Amino acid sequence: MEKTIITVAVTGSLTTRKQNPNLPITPEQIADSVVECQDAGAAVVHLHVRDPLTEKPVQSVDLFKEAIKLIRKKCDIMVNVTTGGGPGMSLEERIGVISSLCADREVKPEMASLNAGSINFGLFNRDKRQFVLDDVQMNPWSGLLHFADTMKECNVRPEIEIYDAGKIHNATFLRDIGALNTPLQFQFVLGVLGGMQPSAENLLFLKNSVPSGSMWGLCCVGLSIFSLGPVAISLGGNIRVGFEDCIYISKGVLAQSNAQMAKKLAMMSREMGREVASPAEARQILKLVA
Repeated sequence: MEKTIITVAVTGSLTTRKQNPNLPITPEQIADSVVECQDAGAAVVHLHVRDPLTEKPVQSVDLFKEAIKLIRKKCDIMVNVTTGGGPGMSLEERIGVISSLCADREVKPEMASLNAGSINFGLFNRDKRQFVLDDVQMNPWSGLLHFADTMKECNVRPEIEIYDAGKIHNATFLRDIGALNTPLQFQFVLGVLGGMQPSAENLLFLKNSVPSGSMWGLCCVGLSIFSLGPVAISLGGNIRVGFEDCIYISKGVLAQSNAQMAKKLAMMSREMGREVASPAEARQILKLVA
């Protein structure tokens, strides 16, 4: 079994400092968090950026460039740039950052997320019985093809985000028409209100539904990553953790840093007999280098 690849999603688009004051916001804070995470066992960063003044998510090429330059100055972690962006962003805002970054070799990402279909995104306040977030991320077929073609032209590996089983078929269709190259790389995102929920049964179903020879990893919203993550590890999958997905290190205890969560999962993997991959080893496992 290959070594476990740990991805860290250090900032995301929805988590706020009101929820966890340790959330990194500025490019400098993001880069420092990423370096700490690599030291803790992470090999990949799933990168979002925020407006340093408003703390809102943005697809700012300049902020991505600044963050990536700072990250690469300090470590060799693999950079996976979001094209999911945040609520209200247009398709062109979300994918435009990839072609812009790839025009500059110094900041060209190795990977980018590709959400494989439209999905309801919701956050619900049970006490007030109202939706704090009531959104649909639109990913129509023409958009999926445009995203896939852009990544292919830029030689950026798509990480295919799977929120429900139907999106696996969407990805294989894009493969069949030549928009995606094999091996396909999937990320199962479980726990979003509007998508499949985190359970061993759902994880096993998704794992058994991807095309033979595909690579896959697990991302969970909330503390489920620490209970379901070991299942993914035992099945040969990779794992993602970070403030984008979870603000706690254990029930009721706020995480002090992204690195604290990465270290916890690295320790779990090692105790299960799977060493964690370095960035260089992850590039070999993901077939990003010869």
